[in-house]
Amino acid sequence: MSNAAASTLFVGSISPGVSDRWLVQLFQACGGYRSFKRVSKAFGFADFSTLRDALRVLSVLHDLELPSMGAQRGEPRKKLIVRADEKTSAFLGEFAKTMVRTDADALEDAAARNRVDYVVQAMTTPNADVGDEPERFEIPAHLKDLQEDEIPEERRNDVISEIEKFRLGAVARDAAARRRELELERKRAAALAARQVSDTPSPRVAETPATPDVDPEAADEAAEAARRAAEDEAQSRAMRAAETSYAPRERARLERWAARAPSSDHTAEHAAWAQLSEETELSTELFWTDRRRWLAARAPERAREDKADAADRDAAAQQRADAERQADEFLAQLAPQGLRPSGAPLKLQVHRHDAPPVHMDAAHVKGLTREAAWALVPAWDALDVAAFRSLLDRGIADSFGEPVPDLVDAAMEQLHAHAAAADVAEVLEPVLDEDAAALVDTLWRALLVGRPSL
Repeated sequence: MSNAAASTLFVGSISPGVSDRWLVQLFQACGGYRSFKRVSKAFGFADFSTLRDALRVLSVLHDLELPSMGAQRGEPRKKLIVRADEKTSAFLGEFAKTMVRTDADALEDAAARNRVDYVVQAMTTPNADVGDEPERFEIPAHLKDLQEDEIPEERRNDVISEIEKFRLGAVARDAAARRRELELERKRAAALAARQVSDTPSPRVAETPATPDVDPEAADEAAEAARRAAEDEAQSRAMRAAETSYAPRERARLERWAARAPSSDHTAEHAAWAQLSEETELSTELFWTDRRRWLAARAPERAREDKADAADRDAAAQQRADAERQADEFLAQLAPQGLRPSGAPLKLQVHRHDAPPVHMDAAHVKGLTREAAWALVPAWDALDVAAFRSLLDRGIADSFGEPVPDLVDAAMEQLHAHAAAADVAEVLEPVLDEDAAALVDTLWRALLVGRPSL
């Protein structure tokens, strides 16, 4: 059952002269007060915020004796009646059965009783404010001991008037001081009750164990590990999503390709490729198994290649001769008769006068690093490249164990083409491995010097 339901209580048997202001103070002392509607001088109805507040008002204010105030101050006291109607009483009774009372509730009830007692004590003071009636002051007995016959007759009226003013002022100041004291007492009681409520732990709330100190570095490492784990998980999900989206497309593409491709049995080809290996190739290749037989088998083909090369050179020479003849005939037709001595055709001759290329000093070349030497360009125009064939023959035979004329020819072709040192090494490296760089280094330094031997 909810505690938030508002409750209306009947308040009757109100003592004579008690104003609404004093009743409201009593209700506020109990807590949860919302409003009060006075029907007559003897009773009214008060509204409270919660059922718990209504129960506290019933237990604290019911049968509370209130003094008569104002003009009816001398009348007997009456006990205040605080009740609920039948429906509200049943509702409050059911709520009281289910409500769990704690030490805090007991302290709040005690504080409410203390506050109510302070209010009642303030109501009993002689100069208590009655609210609707004008404030009255009663002169205490100790201020009434001065007799009129003791005052000189010529000044009696003035003195009595001044004394009356003084007495009234003293009474007013005393009443104000009493009101301030009562207000301070009410505030102190409320503060004490609130402090007691806050200091008393609730039995329904379990104590929270102290949190152990956490190492900041360990916390940072844990946070970083969690972040990396989250990133890895996100990347994994992205890869799975990409794979999921890629697989259907690839499957459809393969199906379309299979539908367009002609049907054929490639079982034999696949088996041959499966059996193919580098060891098998090396064991069946004549170049690796029997070099002499390979050279002998290569000789006829080499002769045919040389013959074809010679035919190509003859054809090129014939083409040059034909071109020169046609040029001479053309010039003979264009040249004036006076410029042709003895009828001979006119020929133009152009001579180049270039400075002879200079080879490098052997001592300087020997002191260069391999990278520096290979970066230099030999004086090709002043070199007889064929003279360096013997150097290649010896180097390849020493490295490989026997002469390899084809490899020498391939290297010589690079030299005739004025290739770089790295290109020559690239030709020799498949056969000579790491010895290729050393041989090219010796060859290149010889080319820079201009003679096969350094």
